[in-house]
Amino acid sequence: MRPLDEVLETVLLDRGGAPLHFVLAHAVFWIESSAEALRWLSVACAAAVVPVCFDLGRRLAGSGAGLVAAAAAASSTALAVYGTFGRMYALLVLVAALSADLFVRAVHLRTPRAVAAAAAAAWLLPAVHPYGAIPAFAELIVALILWRRRSFRPAVPVALAALATVPFLLANFRLADRAAVGSGGSRALASPSEAWDELVAALSAFAGGNGIPLAAFVGLAVLGLAILVRREPAVAAVALTLILPPILFVFVRTGAAPDLSPRHLFYGLPLWAAAIGVATAWLRTRLPERSWQLLVAGVVVLAVLSPASALRDPREQFPQPAAPERGVRAGDSDLLIPYSTVFLMGLGAVNQALALPHAPGEEILSSLEDASEPIGAVHLAIPTDRWTVLRLEGPFDRAGALEAAAEALAGTEHPRSLDPWFSWIEPGICDALNELRRPCPEGAGS
Repeated sequence: MRPLDEVLETVLLDRGGAPLHFVLAHAVFWIESSAEALRWLSVACAAAVVPVCFDLGRRLAGSGAGLVAAAAAASSTALAVYGTFGRMYALLVLVAALSADLFVRAVHLRTPRAVAAAAAAAWLLPAVHPYGAIPAFAELIVALILWRRRSFRPAVPVALAALATVPFLLANFRLADRAAVGSGGSRALASPSEAWDELVAALSAFAGGNGIPLAAFVGLAVLGLAILVRREPAVAAVALTLILPPILFVFVRTGAAPDLSPRHLFYGLPLWAAAIGVATAWLRTRLPERSWQLLVAGVVVLAVLSPASALRDPREQFPQPAAPERGVRAGDSDLLIPYSTVFLMGLGAVNQALALPHAPGEEILSSLEDASEPIGAVHLAIPTDRWTVLRLEGPFDRAGALEAAAEALAGTEHPRSLDPWFSWIEPGICDALNELRRPCPEGAGS
């Protein structure tokens, strides 16, 4: 909701990571500043996944495979959860489907125009999510192998797309640095059993959920991948990148609490669904036509009726306090501390203010640089049973605003159940005050 240059600076330099979803969300907020509008962006992306997966399956093994792939994607728990959640994961699935579809098209046609379209779609992958760089890199390697000893000119779009990913890769290094991920950490990102659990959790969210339906769809997908290894080895190589992150989890080390989630593997959903379709289509040669048609219908019905996987909806993990009885209104010279659900509830009334993240002091100060002085008021959100939003009247300079927030937090009586929240939010503000050589109130930040 901030100006676009601030959005890009925050995502690429301060936070690190891929900016495309944030840019699209920024554009959506031109139309309407609300959490509902943000969710509709995910809905649109999730809906668009289905026809693209149909086309992907159709290119690989005909319309029957396309129908099965579309049904598997449409009924996945991954899209059921993140298709209405305002983060980048529905967009990641859509871009992965588009990239895989155009990659298959380029492998089949080998024309400069098809290669250019595939390169553009591959560029979108690391633009959406750091893990998107994995299948994009695999596509690049495959393209280099297929194009060896040929003229360089038709491959120029591939080279340009690879060059254009450099800013995203640098931003990913920034994100990894913030998360203390690297070779010098104190522990692995995951043990072998934890990495296996993440892979299984992702596959169960793709199709089948659990139990017998999950076993059936995993069996079909593995069969489909085996068929692709023989028929379409270039496509199979990209599909198998799904197993790379869990392997790397075991060797990459971190100095912070690992953030493992099946959602990071969602780029594999389209090709997994397509592999299920390929296996179903392969059975056509072994069954009477009528029986095969019934099989396709049965696989589609099984996909739709399969139980949901154990993938948790982030909105249900923690009980959300109710909105305050009086709405929050903030001006363009105000601060919101911290970035919080209560401000999303009334986004249109606060979207001109600057939200400070829960973060280490250095990052709070970096965000605070975008605040104009004098700061009119500080809105401090506390997650009581019904959100409490304290309005601290200014004017403040930047350091004074942080000081006022720290003093308000230290002076707020609260039940012991909120101790974890206070111990979560106060240290970053105190770190920022220490950087500014301002005292932190007694008892705060401990």
